[in-house]
Amino acid sequence: MRFSRCLHGILRAGVVIGVLGAALASTAWARPKPKPGNGFRLFASAQTIFQVNRAQCRIFASGQLCATGSSTVGGGIWPKGTADQYIFAGGLQIGGVIDPTASKAVNGFAGDTAGAFFYNTSGSSNGLSLKQILAATDPADVGTWPAEARVPCSDPATTTIPGGIPATTLTRCTTAGVGTSPEGDLLDPALQGSVSASQGDHWFVYWEGDPADLASRTHPMGILVETRALAWNFPSGNEDIMYFIFTFYNITSANPDAYINVRSSLRSFIQQKGRDFVAANTAKYGINLPQDGYTIKDIFVDVVNDMDVANFNANYSGVNVPFSLGYTYQNDFNGATATRDFGWTFDPSIFGSAPFFAGVGFAGVKYLLSPINPATGQQVGLTLFGTFSNSVGSLTDPNDDKQLYRFMTGHLLGTDGACTLNPDVDHICSVNLDSPVDMRFYQSSGPFDLGPGQFGTVAVAYIFAAPVADGNCPGPGCNVKAADGGQADRLRIMGNAARMATGVNQIDRMTGYLDFQDANGDGVVTQTEISARTNSLLGKAKVAQDVFDKRFLLPFAPDAPPFYLVPGDNSVTVLWSPSNTETTPDPFFTVASSPIVTNPDGSTSANSLYNPNFRGLDVEGYRVYRGRTSNPSQLTLLAQYDYAPDPATGKGIFRDFLATVQSGTGGLNVGCAPELGIQTTCPITFSTPVPGSGVAYTDSV
Repeated sequence: MRFSRCLHGILRAGVVIGVLGAALASTAWARPKPKPGNGFRLFASAQTIFQVNRAQCRIFASGQLCATGSSTVGGGIWPKGTADQYIFAGGLQIGGVIDPTASKAVNGFAGDTAGAFFYNTSGSSNGLSLKQILAATDPADVGTWPAEARVPCSDPATTTIPGGIPATTLTRCTTAGVGTSPEGDLLDPALQGSVSASQGDHWFVYWEGDPADLASRTHPMGILVETRALAWNFPSGNEDIMYFIFTFYNITSANPDAYINVRSSLRSFIQQKGRDFVAANTAKYGINLPQDGYTIKDIFVDVVNDMDVANFNANYSGVNVPFSLGYTYQNDFNGATATRDFGWTFDPSIFGSAPFFAGVGFAGVKYLLSPINPATGQQVGLTLFGTFSNSVGSLTDPNDDKQLYRFMTGHLLGTDGACTLNPDVDHICSVNLDSPVDMRFYQSSGPFDLGPGQFGTVAVAYIFAAPVADGNCPGPGCNVKAADGGQADRLRIMGNAARMATGVNQIDRMTGYLDFQDANGDGVVTQTEISARTNSLLGKAKVAQDVFDKRFLLPFAPDAPPFYLVPGDNSVTVLWSPSNTETTPDPFFTVASSPIVTNPDGSTSANSLYNPNFRGLDVEGYRVYRGRTSNPSQLTLLAQYDYAPDPATGKGIFRDFLATVQSGTGGLNVGCAPELGIQTTCPITFSTPVPGSGVAYTDSV
């Protein structure tokens, strides 16, 4: 325990420069199965690789996630730097009913069921890029980062920042011209107004409002999407999670007053897109769209993914309803078959320690925040989970936006196929249990309404995890279905307190399920009442929810410095500029540096996040690495440069108030644990305030 605390402090002091050579060939996971799609739109849709932590996901500014635009090669790799493909492609789908109370004469779309495929598994997608991707990992982007892409600031009408400070007085929020928005409430005040809330935010905007883009539908519905992607390398488990925050705007009004609640930095752009939508669709269809817009009612949002884990034809998909989590895995967890080696490798730091085994893992998507049901005022959560395929199973790829809407709501026609469970009760439509095939899964959330100019937000986490060994599956080579015995009724177990008491499905144990305790005795199963193995799929899902619930406030690693390569004769010279963290403090320092906090009512209380060892400016030096991939385990350290101790600036000096670095003269962890009252061999007598007392630590080494 003491060693890990010490190690954390040491790791935060290092800034890494990665010097990369030839890229790893991407053909190892290529496959012959063609897939339709809009592909790569040259000069129209920017793309980049989102790889802040161990996950790698190629994203398109038109809305496709973890895709490549190829018909055979996927865009979701884990861990990065390997050939281990988990995701072929994915993204959003959305559908709703255009205000049925208006007449067709007043609104030519009135009463229509309309939708959009920002990612379409069966044809071309409808998403068009409006704002190309900005990456906080790119120094050039950071240097010109616009106010509209900064982390939104809290709406002072609904939020008072802890400490009694109105949101609008935050320096970054006022000087950078960010503007306030309810979306800002999702992120801690220490992050608001920043370029990046994580170790490398990516931001972009797209819509489905162009009537020239009508694949699989009759007309647009009037939705614009703002997306922010976030990722961290800490705490444990979070290095395998990607977060996406989607904000949906109803842009059907040409009246600028409809958008008064949109944050100021983005408002003029949204207003213009509203005018563009009305003008383009009026001209296209020769109808009288109302200048003040229309309400889109009973909206459902759908996160759909074609995971393609390893052997895409040997996949199952499953769901954990209390966690709002869908996932895909290869049925036998094997990275190779008798006839083909998929070129997979298994990092021992992830797959090498019991109870995990070196086999193909899980790729899952979890809802962290869902829209508000206007009837209840509560989040709607996971409305429906289902699987479909391009060839087999109860449901196949949706053909158009009308069928898409029926899939998302669970209200199917006889020609659509059938749900094997009760969608309204079980939140599951159909899960393939017959044999492993190429599966996709969808997770819908709704209904909710958006009036003209209104907006709502959804947040999800993409999670990767190793499999947990189970008695019937101690390693690769078993065959595990999404429900024991292929019995659809057993899909109901996870979420039923009485049935969980008698045991869950094998796949639930392999995702990390340990136990359920009905803490409040209400008979309702919630994710907080389920215990899970650390670093399992469910364990990481709990980490993701905890990070979200704490409004994404985490310590930052130092920013990577800009670096340059100058080629020479059989040599290369590496040059770099100082990291931004040398002059700009870690935002978490404002939270961790004080032993007390001021509450909104003016009272004070102990700060549970107080850490006297935490430093705002924590760059201690630079390391230069060389390698042929971006996989950290395959990089070679070439050189290390440490700052010499300088009392004037504090560089090169770390003051330890907690005895976590220098733990005593008698050897590591011997006789020095001030928090336990043990100071026999401590280098000094440390002050030992009661944790949570609000008293500052004063003695340090």
